[in-house]
Amino acid sequence: MTRPPLVTVLTCTVYPDVARIWHACVARAFPADEARIEIFHDSDAGGLDAAHFPGAEILPRTPARREYHDAYNDAVARVETPYLAFVDSDVFWISRDLWAFARQELAAPRLAAVSLVSRRRRPSHGTFAVVMKAAAYREVFSAALPAGFFPAAERPDAAVPFERWVWHDTGDLAAAAVRDAGWEVKLLHRDEEGLLVRFHGITLSRRGAEHVGGENLARLAGRDRYFFRGYAGNLALRKLHDRLFPGGPRYDFPLGQGPLLRESAKNPPRELAWRLGYLAGLERGARRIAAFAAGAAGAAEHSGRVP
Repeated sequence: MTRPPLVTVLTCTVYPDVARIWHACVARAFPADEARIEIFHDSDAGGLDAAHFPGAEILPRTPARREYHDAYNDAVARVETPYLAFVDSDVFWISRDLWAFARQELAAPRLAAVSLVSRRRRPSHGTFAVVMKAAAYREVFSAALPAGFFPAAERPDAAVPFERWVWHDTGDLAAAAVRDAGWEVKLLHRDEEGLLVRFHGITLSRRGAEHVGGENLARLAGRDRYFFRGYAGNLALRKLHDRLFPGGPRYDFPLGQGPLLRESAKNPPRELAWRLGYLAGLERGARRIAAFAAGAAGAAEHSGRVP
């Protein structure tokens, strides 16, 4: 008799190519008989090709699941597995030990969630890589937090400048409400141990290029670290994706490295050194992802391993 799965793993994505790398990692990180994988496509620009995500359920937008915050709350309300994992599409699991670790941690009766990548600026799990007891979150949301994973501003006041409002980002209020209800939430940083690889600003930077153009994004990335990390991260993921999946389609990020380096070179030496170090870190992370994901990608493509 086949046992039911223990965990539902959900990501939300705008871009199929990023999700394809994510899926290759998750499909190896979670045992197939223990995990149900779901991918919410947060876009109206065509659907995801299910053939590129074997074993995963593709969730489209609906009137009740309009965007990714709705998708998180919908998952909390409906999943039948005892555990629910939210893993951002630009956070790549590269260890088969992580799920076993999270499951063992969650055996503690009053532990509601274990976060493997957590926020630094406030005690929150966000949605980077958090595994939770679905029933505990359902109970808390039903009793005290119907908005669930939605962000919010604390005491918004039109008389106060917008930038001075106190903002709670995705998942911040959920983590706080669960703790206030008497549950424990364990906040860890296991990406610092090399068990996950996290990229930054991938989606927003690509959307920026679509709206303001590549040259403007390059100029912005030359001044701003967030957009620099997003631009550079997409370059690294493009190279990784197209090696993992040589049968196509190609990674759809049309910008080159030249404009980013040219704009970055205008910075003082200390900032330029930080940027060069960040690029080197991206390369190391991409190599670790390739080493872990190549088996799953090769099996799906029947095209061998990453060289």
